[in-house]
Amino acid sequence: MDEPSPPLTRTGPVAGPEGASLTGLPDPGLAFDYYKSMLSISFATLGGVLTLGETVFGARIAPWQMGCAALPVAISGLLALQGKTDIVQVSQGLKPPVDISRASLRLVPSFYGLGVGLFLAFLLISYLDPELAARLR
Repeated sequence: MDEPSPPLTRTGPVAGPEGASLTGLPDPGLAFDYYKSMLSISFATLGGVLTLGETVFGARIAPWQMGCAALPVAISGLLALQGKTDIVQVSQGLKPPVDISRASLRLVPSFYGLGVGLFLAFLLISYLDPELAARLR
């Protein structure tokens, strides 16, 4: 009756004329998985920073400090989403308007670390030097 449908996945990375990956990445599949994980981690961390900043540490961290910590984490997640989207577009044979998948490999963890580091630094300052923390509020 019906023939089984062919698999929807490709057997190898998309290659350009010289054999190099069109995304400029040596293993686009690995980068896609990395971006997928960082997207989940970034948005989970963003939710944690906002929740802790409003509840548990609400009296210690000013709203602008929470925003300064949350913004780089959100940017990290958005860059991971864009990198993932670029890889999918290239694997479908489309050329993304701006392919940032290669640059995002460095930017995603940098922004993520900056956001988490700012949150922890503001929290540490509030415990070690309450007078300075009060002036920053």
